[in-house]
Amino acid sequence: MQIRQRALLDLMGEPGVRFSIPRFQRSYSWGAEQCDELWRDILRAARAHRSHFVGTLIYCEDGGGLTVVDGQQRLTTVTLLLVALARHLDRSGVQLFGLDGASIASTYLVQEGRLKLSLSAVDAPSLEAVVRGAELPERPSARIVENLANFEAKMLGEGFDAMELLSGLQSLVVISAELDDKAQAPAVFESFNSKGVPLVTADLVRNFLLLAESHAEQSRLYEKYWAPICGVFGDDPGSLKLNNAILGWLAVRLKAARKFGDAQAFSIFKSFCEDEYEGTVDDLLEELYAFCMVWAEHYRYHAVKKYKTADWATLGHKTRVSNRKRAPMDNPDSAAYYKKHFGVDPQW
Repeated sequence: MQIRQRALLDLMGEPGVRFSIPRFQRSYSWGAEQCDELWRDILRAARAHRSHFVGTLIYCEDGGGLTVVDGQQRLTTVTLLLVALARHLDRSGVQLFGLDGASIASTYLVQEGRLKLSLSAVDAPSLEAVVRGAELPERPSARIVENLANFEAKMLGEGFDAMELLSGLQSLVVISAELDDKAQAPAVFESFNSKGVPLVTADLVRNFLLLAESHAEQSRLYEKYWAPICGVFGDDPGSLKLNNAILGWLAVRLKAARKFGDAQAFSIFKSFCEDEYEGTVDDLLEELYAFCMVWAEHYRYHAVKKYKTADWATLGHKTRVSNRKRAPMDNPDSAAYYKKHFGVDPQW
């Protein structure tokens, strides 16, 4: 297996390279939630002038083309984004880095009269139609039509910056892995999509808060906060109790997490941290630790309703959500601390 880190647009725009989706894969299935998150990630990457990793693209060579084993959803969604951007540039007559709508189409969408990305039989006619600007088939792929319309609507919105979007698209990075043997493809697809235990929200929160730090800082944060957070739940197979506590914390912390539910909790948390939060990682982890202590104390009854009705600033650590200045911290290991802040008397 040959593995490289590459800019996604460089790979998609490479002359002579065409991608095809094999029959054993599912049809294109990303919805508005996934597309909106990718859109936000692209714009954040552009504003921060940094690359953004969008996963692994696994493929094998097949008669001059590249058969995609894993990565269909991202490839198709970025293709739809490029279709929408090309249409936007055609309407406005604007050029970006010397690129207009026609040059985007000839670089990333169509080469030598053939689409750069060929989908499965169910989706192929719809993608062909939207790329070429032709009439949709009698039964179009709903996801392709809806997601393209979503992207086009965003580009018509107030404040849209096409240069920023293209810059963000150019910042997308993938790990490309080319299989040596085409016969491996079904087994690799199965391994990536059905084996192993999926990450839960607790895993995603931990990785988001710790992995961007240096090794020394990761160790400090883990030892000072994460290990004690896990420790309050004792034996917790699969991190079930920890995950429920973190979902409860996010529901209290962020109104959008309550509105959209557990499935979107991490995405909302990530957006909050990157777009709004001005505190430190220490502040968030201190607050999470305090919440988990109360949650663990009442785990059987989930008696944390007061968090949803009272002023959070009067109950826990005072971070950016508080309208008051942060008070000096008491010793968080003392029973008096929890009696004072949470009105409970832990039976240690």
